[in-house]
Amino acid sequence: MRWTLRFLTLLFLTLLCAIAAADPRSHYMIHCMGCHLDDGRGLPPDIPAFDDKLALLATSEKGREYLVRVPGSSQSPIDDAALAGVLNWILEEYAGEPVYTPFLESEISRYRHKPLSNPALMRAELLDAAD
Repeated sequence: MRWTLRFLTLLFLTLLCAIAAADPRSHYMIHCMGCHLDDGRGLPPDIPAFDDKLALLATSEKGREYLVRVPGSSQSPIDDAALAGVLNWILEEYAGEPVYTPFLESEISRYRHKPLSNPALMRAELLDAAD
């Protein structure tokens, strides 16, 4: 009986960890929050805040590519499907307005293999072009 209870407890905890690992908010907390903080305010100027500019970036193909290729996204240890979930969660949580085209795993796979060497420059160029 004792071993059964221990086994079931271990199984339950393992399942809870698997569920938490699949949750985009949990991935944000583990892989993004260290730099972008719990409320998305970032550490400007080096780490931008998640604000209304997110919606602007997410509406253009180049902006979406940027969001996938920034080092924190492209080099994250989570798989492409999980990264798509995290980016969609970030947009939903912080963009300030609805973004109607969610990221897909295939889009992540297309851009992720080329991390940006100068994300600040690309962000500035994208935002200047949008004005």
